[in-house]
Amino acid sequence: MGAFALLVAAGFSVILAFVDSEKLVALVSGAAAELLGALVLGIWALLMDGSVAADDSPRSSAQAADALAREAVELYDQRQRARNLVEHEPVPVRWVWSRHQVFGRPEDVIHPEHGVGSPRFAVLPNAEPASPAMLAEGGLGELFNVYAGVRSGRVVVLGEPGSGKSAAAVLTVLKAVQERQGIEDERERERVPVPVLLTPKGWNPKSQKVQDWLADRLVSDFKALRAPSLSTRTPAQLISEHRIALFLDGFDDIDAEQLDAALLALRELSESIRLVIFSRNEQFTQAAQIRRLPRAAVLELQPVPAGVAADCLSAWQPDGVHLHLRQPLAERVREEPDGVLARALRTPLMLTLLRDAFPHGEIDGFPALVEELLTPGRFRTPEDIHDRLLKQILHRAYPPDRPNAPTPYTLDQAQRWLGRIAQRMTSDEAQELAWWRMHEWASAAWRILAGIAGGGLAAGLIAALVGRFTNELGERTVIGVFPAAVAGAVLGLATGIVTERRAAHVNLLRGSARASFNAGMGLMSGLAVGSAVALTVGPVSGPVAAVIAAPVAALTAGIGTGFAAGLLDLTPPRATTNSQASPLKRFLGRLVVGLPAGLATGVPAGLAGGIPLGLAQGTRRGLVVGLAIGIAYVLAFGLLDGFARIAPNADSPVGPKSAWNEDRKHSLSTGVVFGLAMGFAAGLTDSLATARHDPLGVAIPVGLITGVVVGVVTGTAAGLTVSNSWRTMVVFVQLWVLRVLPLRAMRFLEDARERDVLRETGPFYEFRHARLKDYLARQPES
Repeated sequence: MGAFALLVAAGFSVILAFVDSEKLVALVSGAAAELLGALVLGIWALLMDGSVAADDSPRSSAQAADALAREAVELYDQRQRARNLVEHEPVPVRWVWSRHQVFGRPEDVIHPEHGVGSPRFAVLPNAEPASPAMLAEGGLGELFNVYAGVRSGRVVVLGEPGSGKSAAAVLTVLKAVQERQGIEDERERERVPVPVLLTPKGWNPKSQKVQDWLADRLVSDFKALRAPSLSTRTPAQLISEHRIALFLDGFDDIDAEQLDAALLALRELSESIRLVIFSRNEQFTQAAQIRRLPRAAVLELQPVPAGVAADCLSAWQPDGVHLHLRQPLAERVREEPDGVLARALRTPLMLTLLRDAFPHGEIDGFPALVEELLTPGRFRTPEDIHDRLLKQILHRAYPPDRPNAPTPYTLDQAQRWLGRIAQRMTSDEAQELAWWRMHEWASAAWRILAGIAGGGLAAGLIAALVGRFTNELGERTVIGVFPAAVAGAVLGLATGIVTERRAAHVNLLRGSARASFNAGMGLMSGLAVGSAVALTVGPVSGPVAAVIAAPVAALTAGIGTGFAAGLLDLTPPRATTNSQASPLKRFLGRLVVGLPAGLATGVPAGLAGGIPLGLAQGTRRGLVVGLAIGIAYVLAFGLLDGFARIAPNADSPVGPKSAWNEDRKHSLSTGVVFGLAMGFAAGLTDSLATARHDPLGVAIPVGLITGVVVGVVTGTAAGLTVSNSWRTMVVFVQLWVLRVLPLRAMRFLEDARERDVLRETGPFYEFRHARLKDYLARQPES
């Protein structure tokens, strides 16, 4: 698409050469407004995602719900297997009705006083209406019955850290969606909502309606709802038609200052759809004291009794594997139900950690752990045992090298690097590790200096190569290597600043984080345009014209771009992030987002390039060159700004390694488009300048050589500018020097994921257990 637009511009320029100059000015000025209006209308019509033609009838939404349910079954089955809930029976956790007075009694849910809060939902098929006895207590298997039988549609499951909330959420939502899929009657199945399990990640209840957040998450998490045949309104339609049930895991992950607003929003949402919340006790109870959730069935997961823990230890590994090691532990737990070991194993998390600590093959050195756990007085508190079991995760993940089974990292290395990561995440109060934000871990000054050096080398290389291959072709003046390197270094400084703070808005007067002037984009645009004008106008009109034109162009472009990028901070159309959209739609979507920067850069660049040339060589030539430069800059800087805003979607189901690879592809495509635009502008300008005194046989090769050299170098620079992965690779070098991470840090993170120390949550990494992160963060630095 970029190449097509540039070819059209080139053809238009050739036509202009044969038109009378006075008529030409009137023709262009009259057609410009019509052309711009048609361009904008055409782009937005193309970006409508087929929402006008797409089917959003009830029949279509029912089919979308069925497709969503089929995908949900596969997704939650995978999560069940990832948590080892298939290979091993889950810990038989029990729950009881919450004893906190703010939640009332089971009778209040079944028989509300004064008729307040009449039932909103029918009992689901194959279930019975909830009764006080059903809500009094139960096990994991009965959670589905509560969800299906409570006619208020509101269920809350509370528990302490490690109590099994997430496992309960996965098992219950999988049971619910399987029950729906098992209904053969199509009409009856349509009346059953599709349960979806989400975390509140990325939701700010004070700035985004919960319905909008839920609709966005449905699109990002489930490819079935990104089908081109569906309307953009389909997710919202599924919500409004009660075809969705929300299982929200991790209510306590919401910022503490926003819990009240979150509960209010969820209360309003649960008026139309079924809602099941999983949360830690303290956070939800505090929020409920301020903002109640009426007629909600509030259940609390209970500690694992000593007898149940002992039974699990005895039964988890069949065929007597390591029975001589497990049996003494089980007996100690039964004999001393209030002992340190029994109290340490009261949560499913710690029980499963001990289960997973048992090796499946060789047991060299492992009996020492059993001996430690059985030694009286070895551990004073349950927390001491917890730390020992957490440490065992690393021992098992990074064993000593054995024949045909090398370990790429030693235990000491892994513990040191993972500890540094955990410490940083703890200081940032982050549960997730985003590789594209790791530039915040090291000083930006060195990366900006690298940008200055790279810009200087690139510009010097352009001048040297262009001079080497074109000086002998004709009589022309080429900017020297040193002036070009200085200009490139200045441009590298601006680009480095934008790369580090590409989305930051800075108020120059008040210094606030959000303002109407984007200083970074203004600086980059101004320096880029000024440098380009100096390089293109100077050889043609002389140094005096370049000295006058370059500062004017830089100042105009910088101010215009800064205000345009700040005031017109356009939201990317859906097509820009929809993987099902065509490449053409995604390309145009990014161009739309970057139009403020593109127009603010292209207009002054075209004027600054065309006016001096027009004064020196005539209106026709000046207008041709001005249009060529302007169009090229609109495309180049518009796309650079539009694509530079891309970071992995926080709600995307794509894993971190895939997001890394996609970023590389995205930076490559951006560099190609930018290089084509800049190469075209530079090549055409140089060709026209050479044609003043040389034949076309000389001017065309000169333009081609200049265009190729400028395009390759500037395209490479642009690709690196918008690349999150390239910047992160530079950060990894910094962190390696500081002994924070290995040089190939992405390889290390992927290896830790494969060893079950880390796990994927969309494009993020997370520690397999939050307690493991806390444990590693407390370890002294080595």
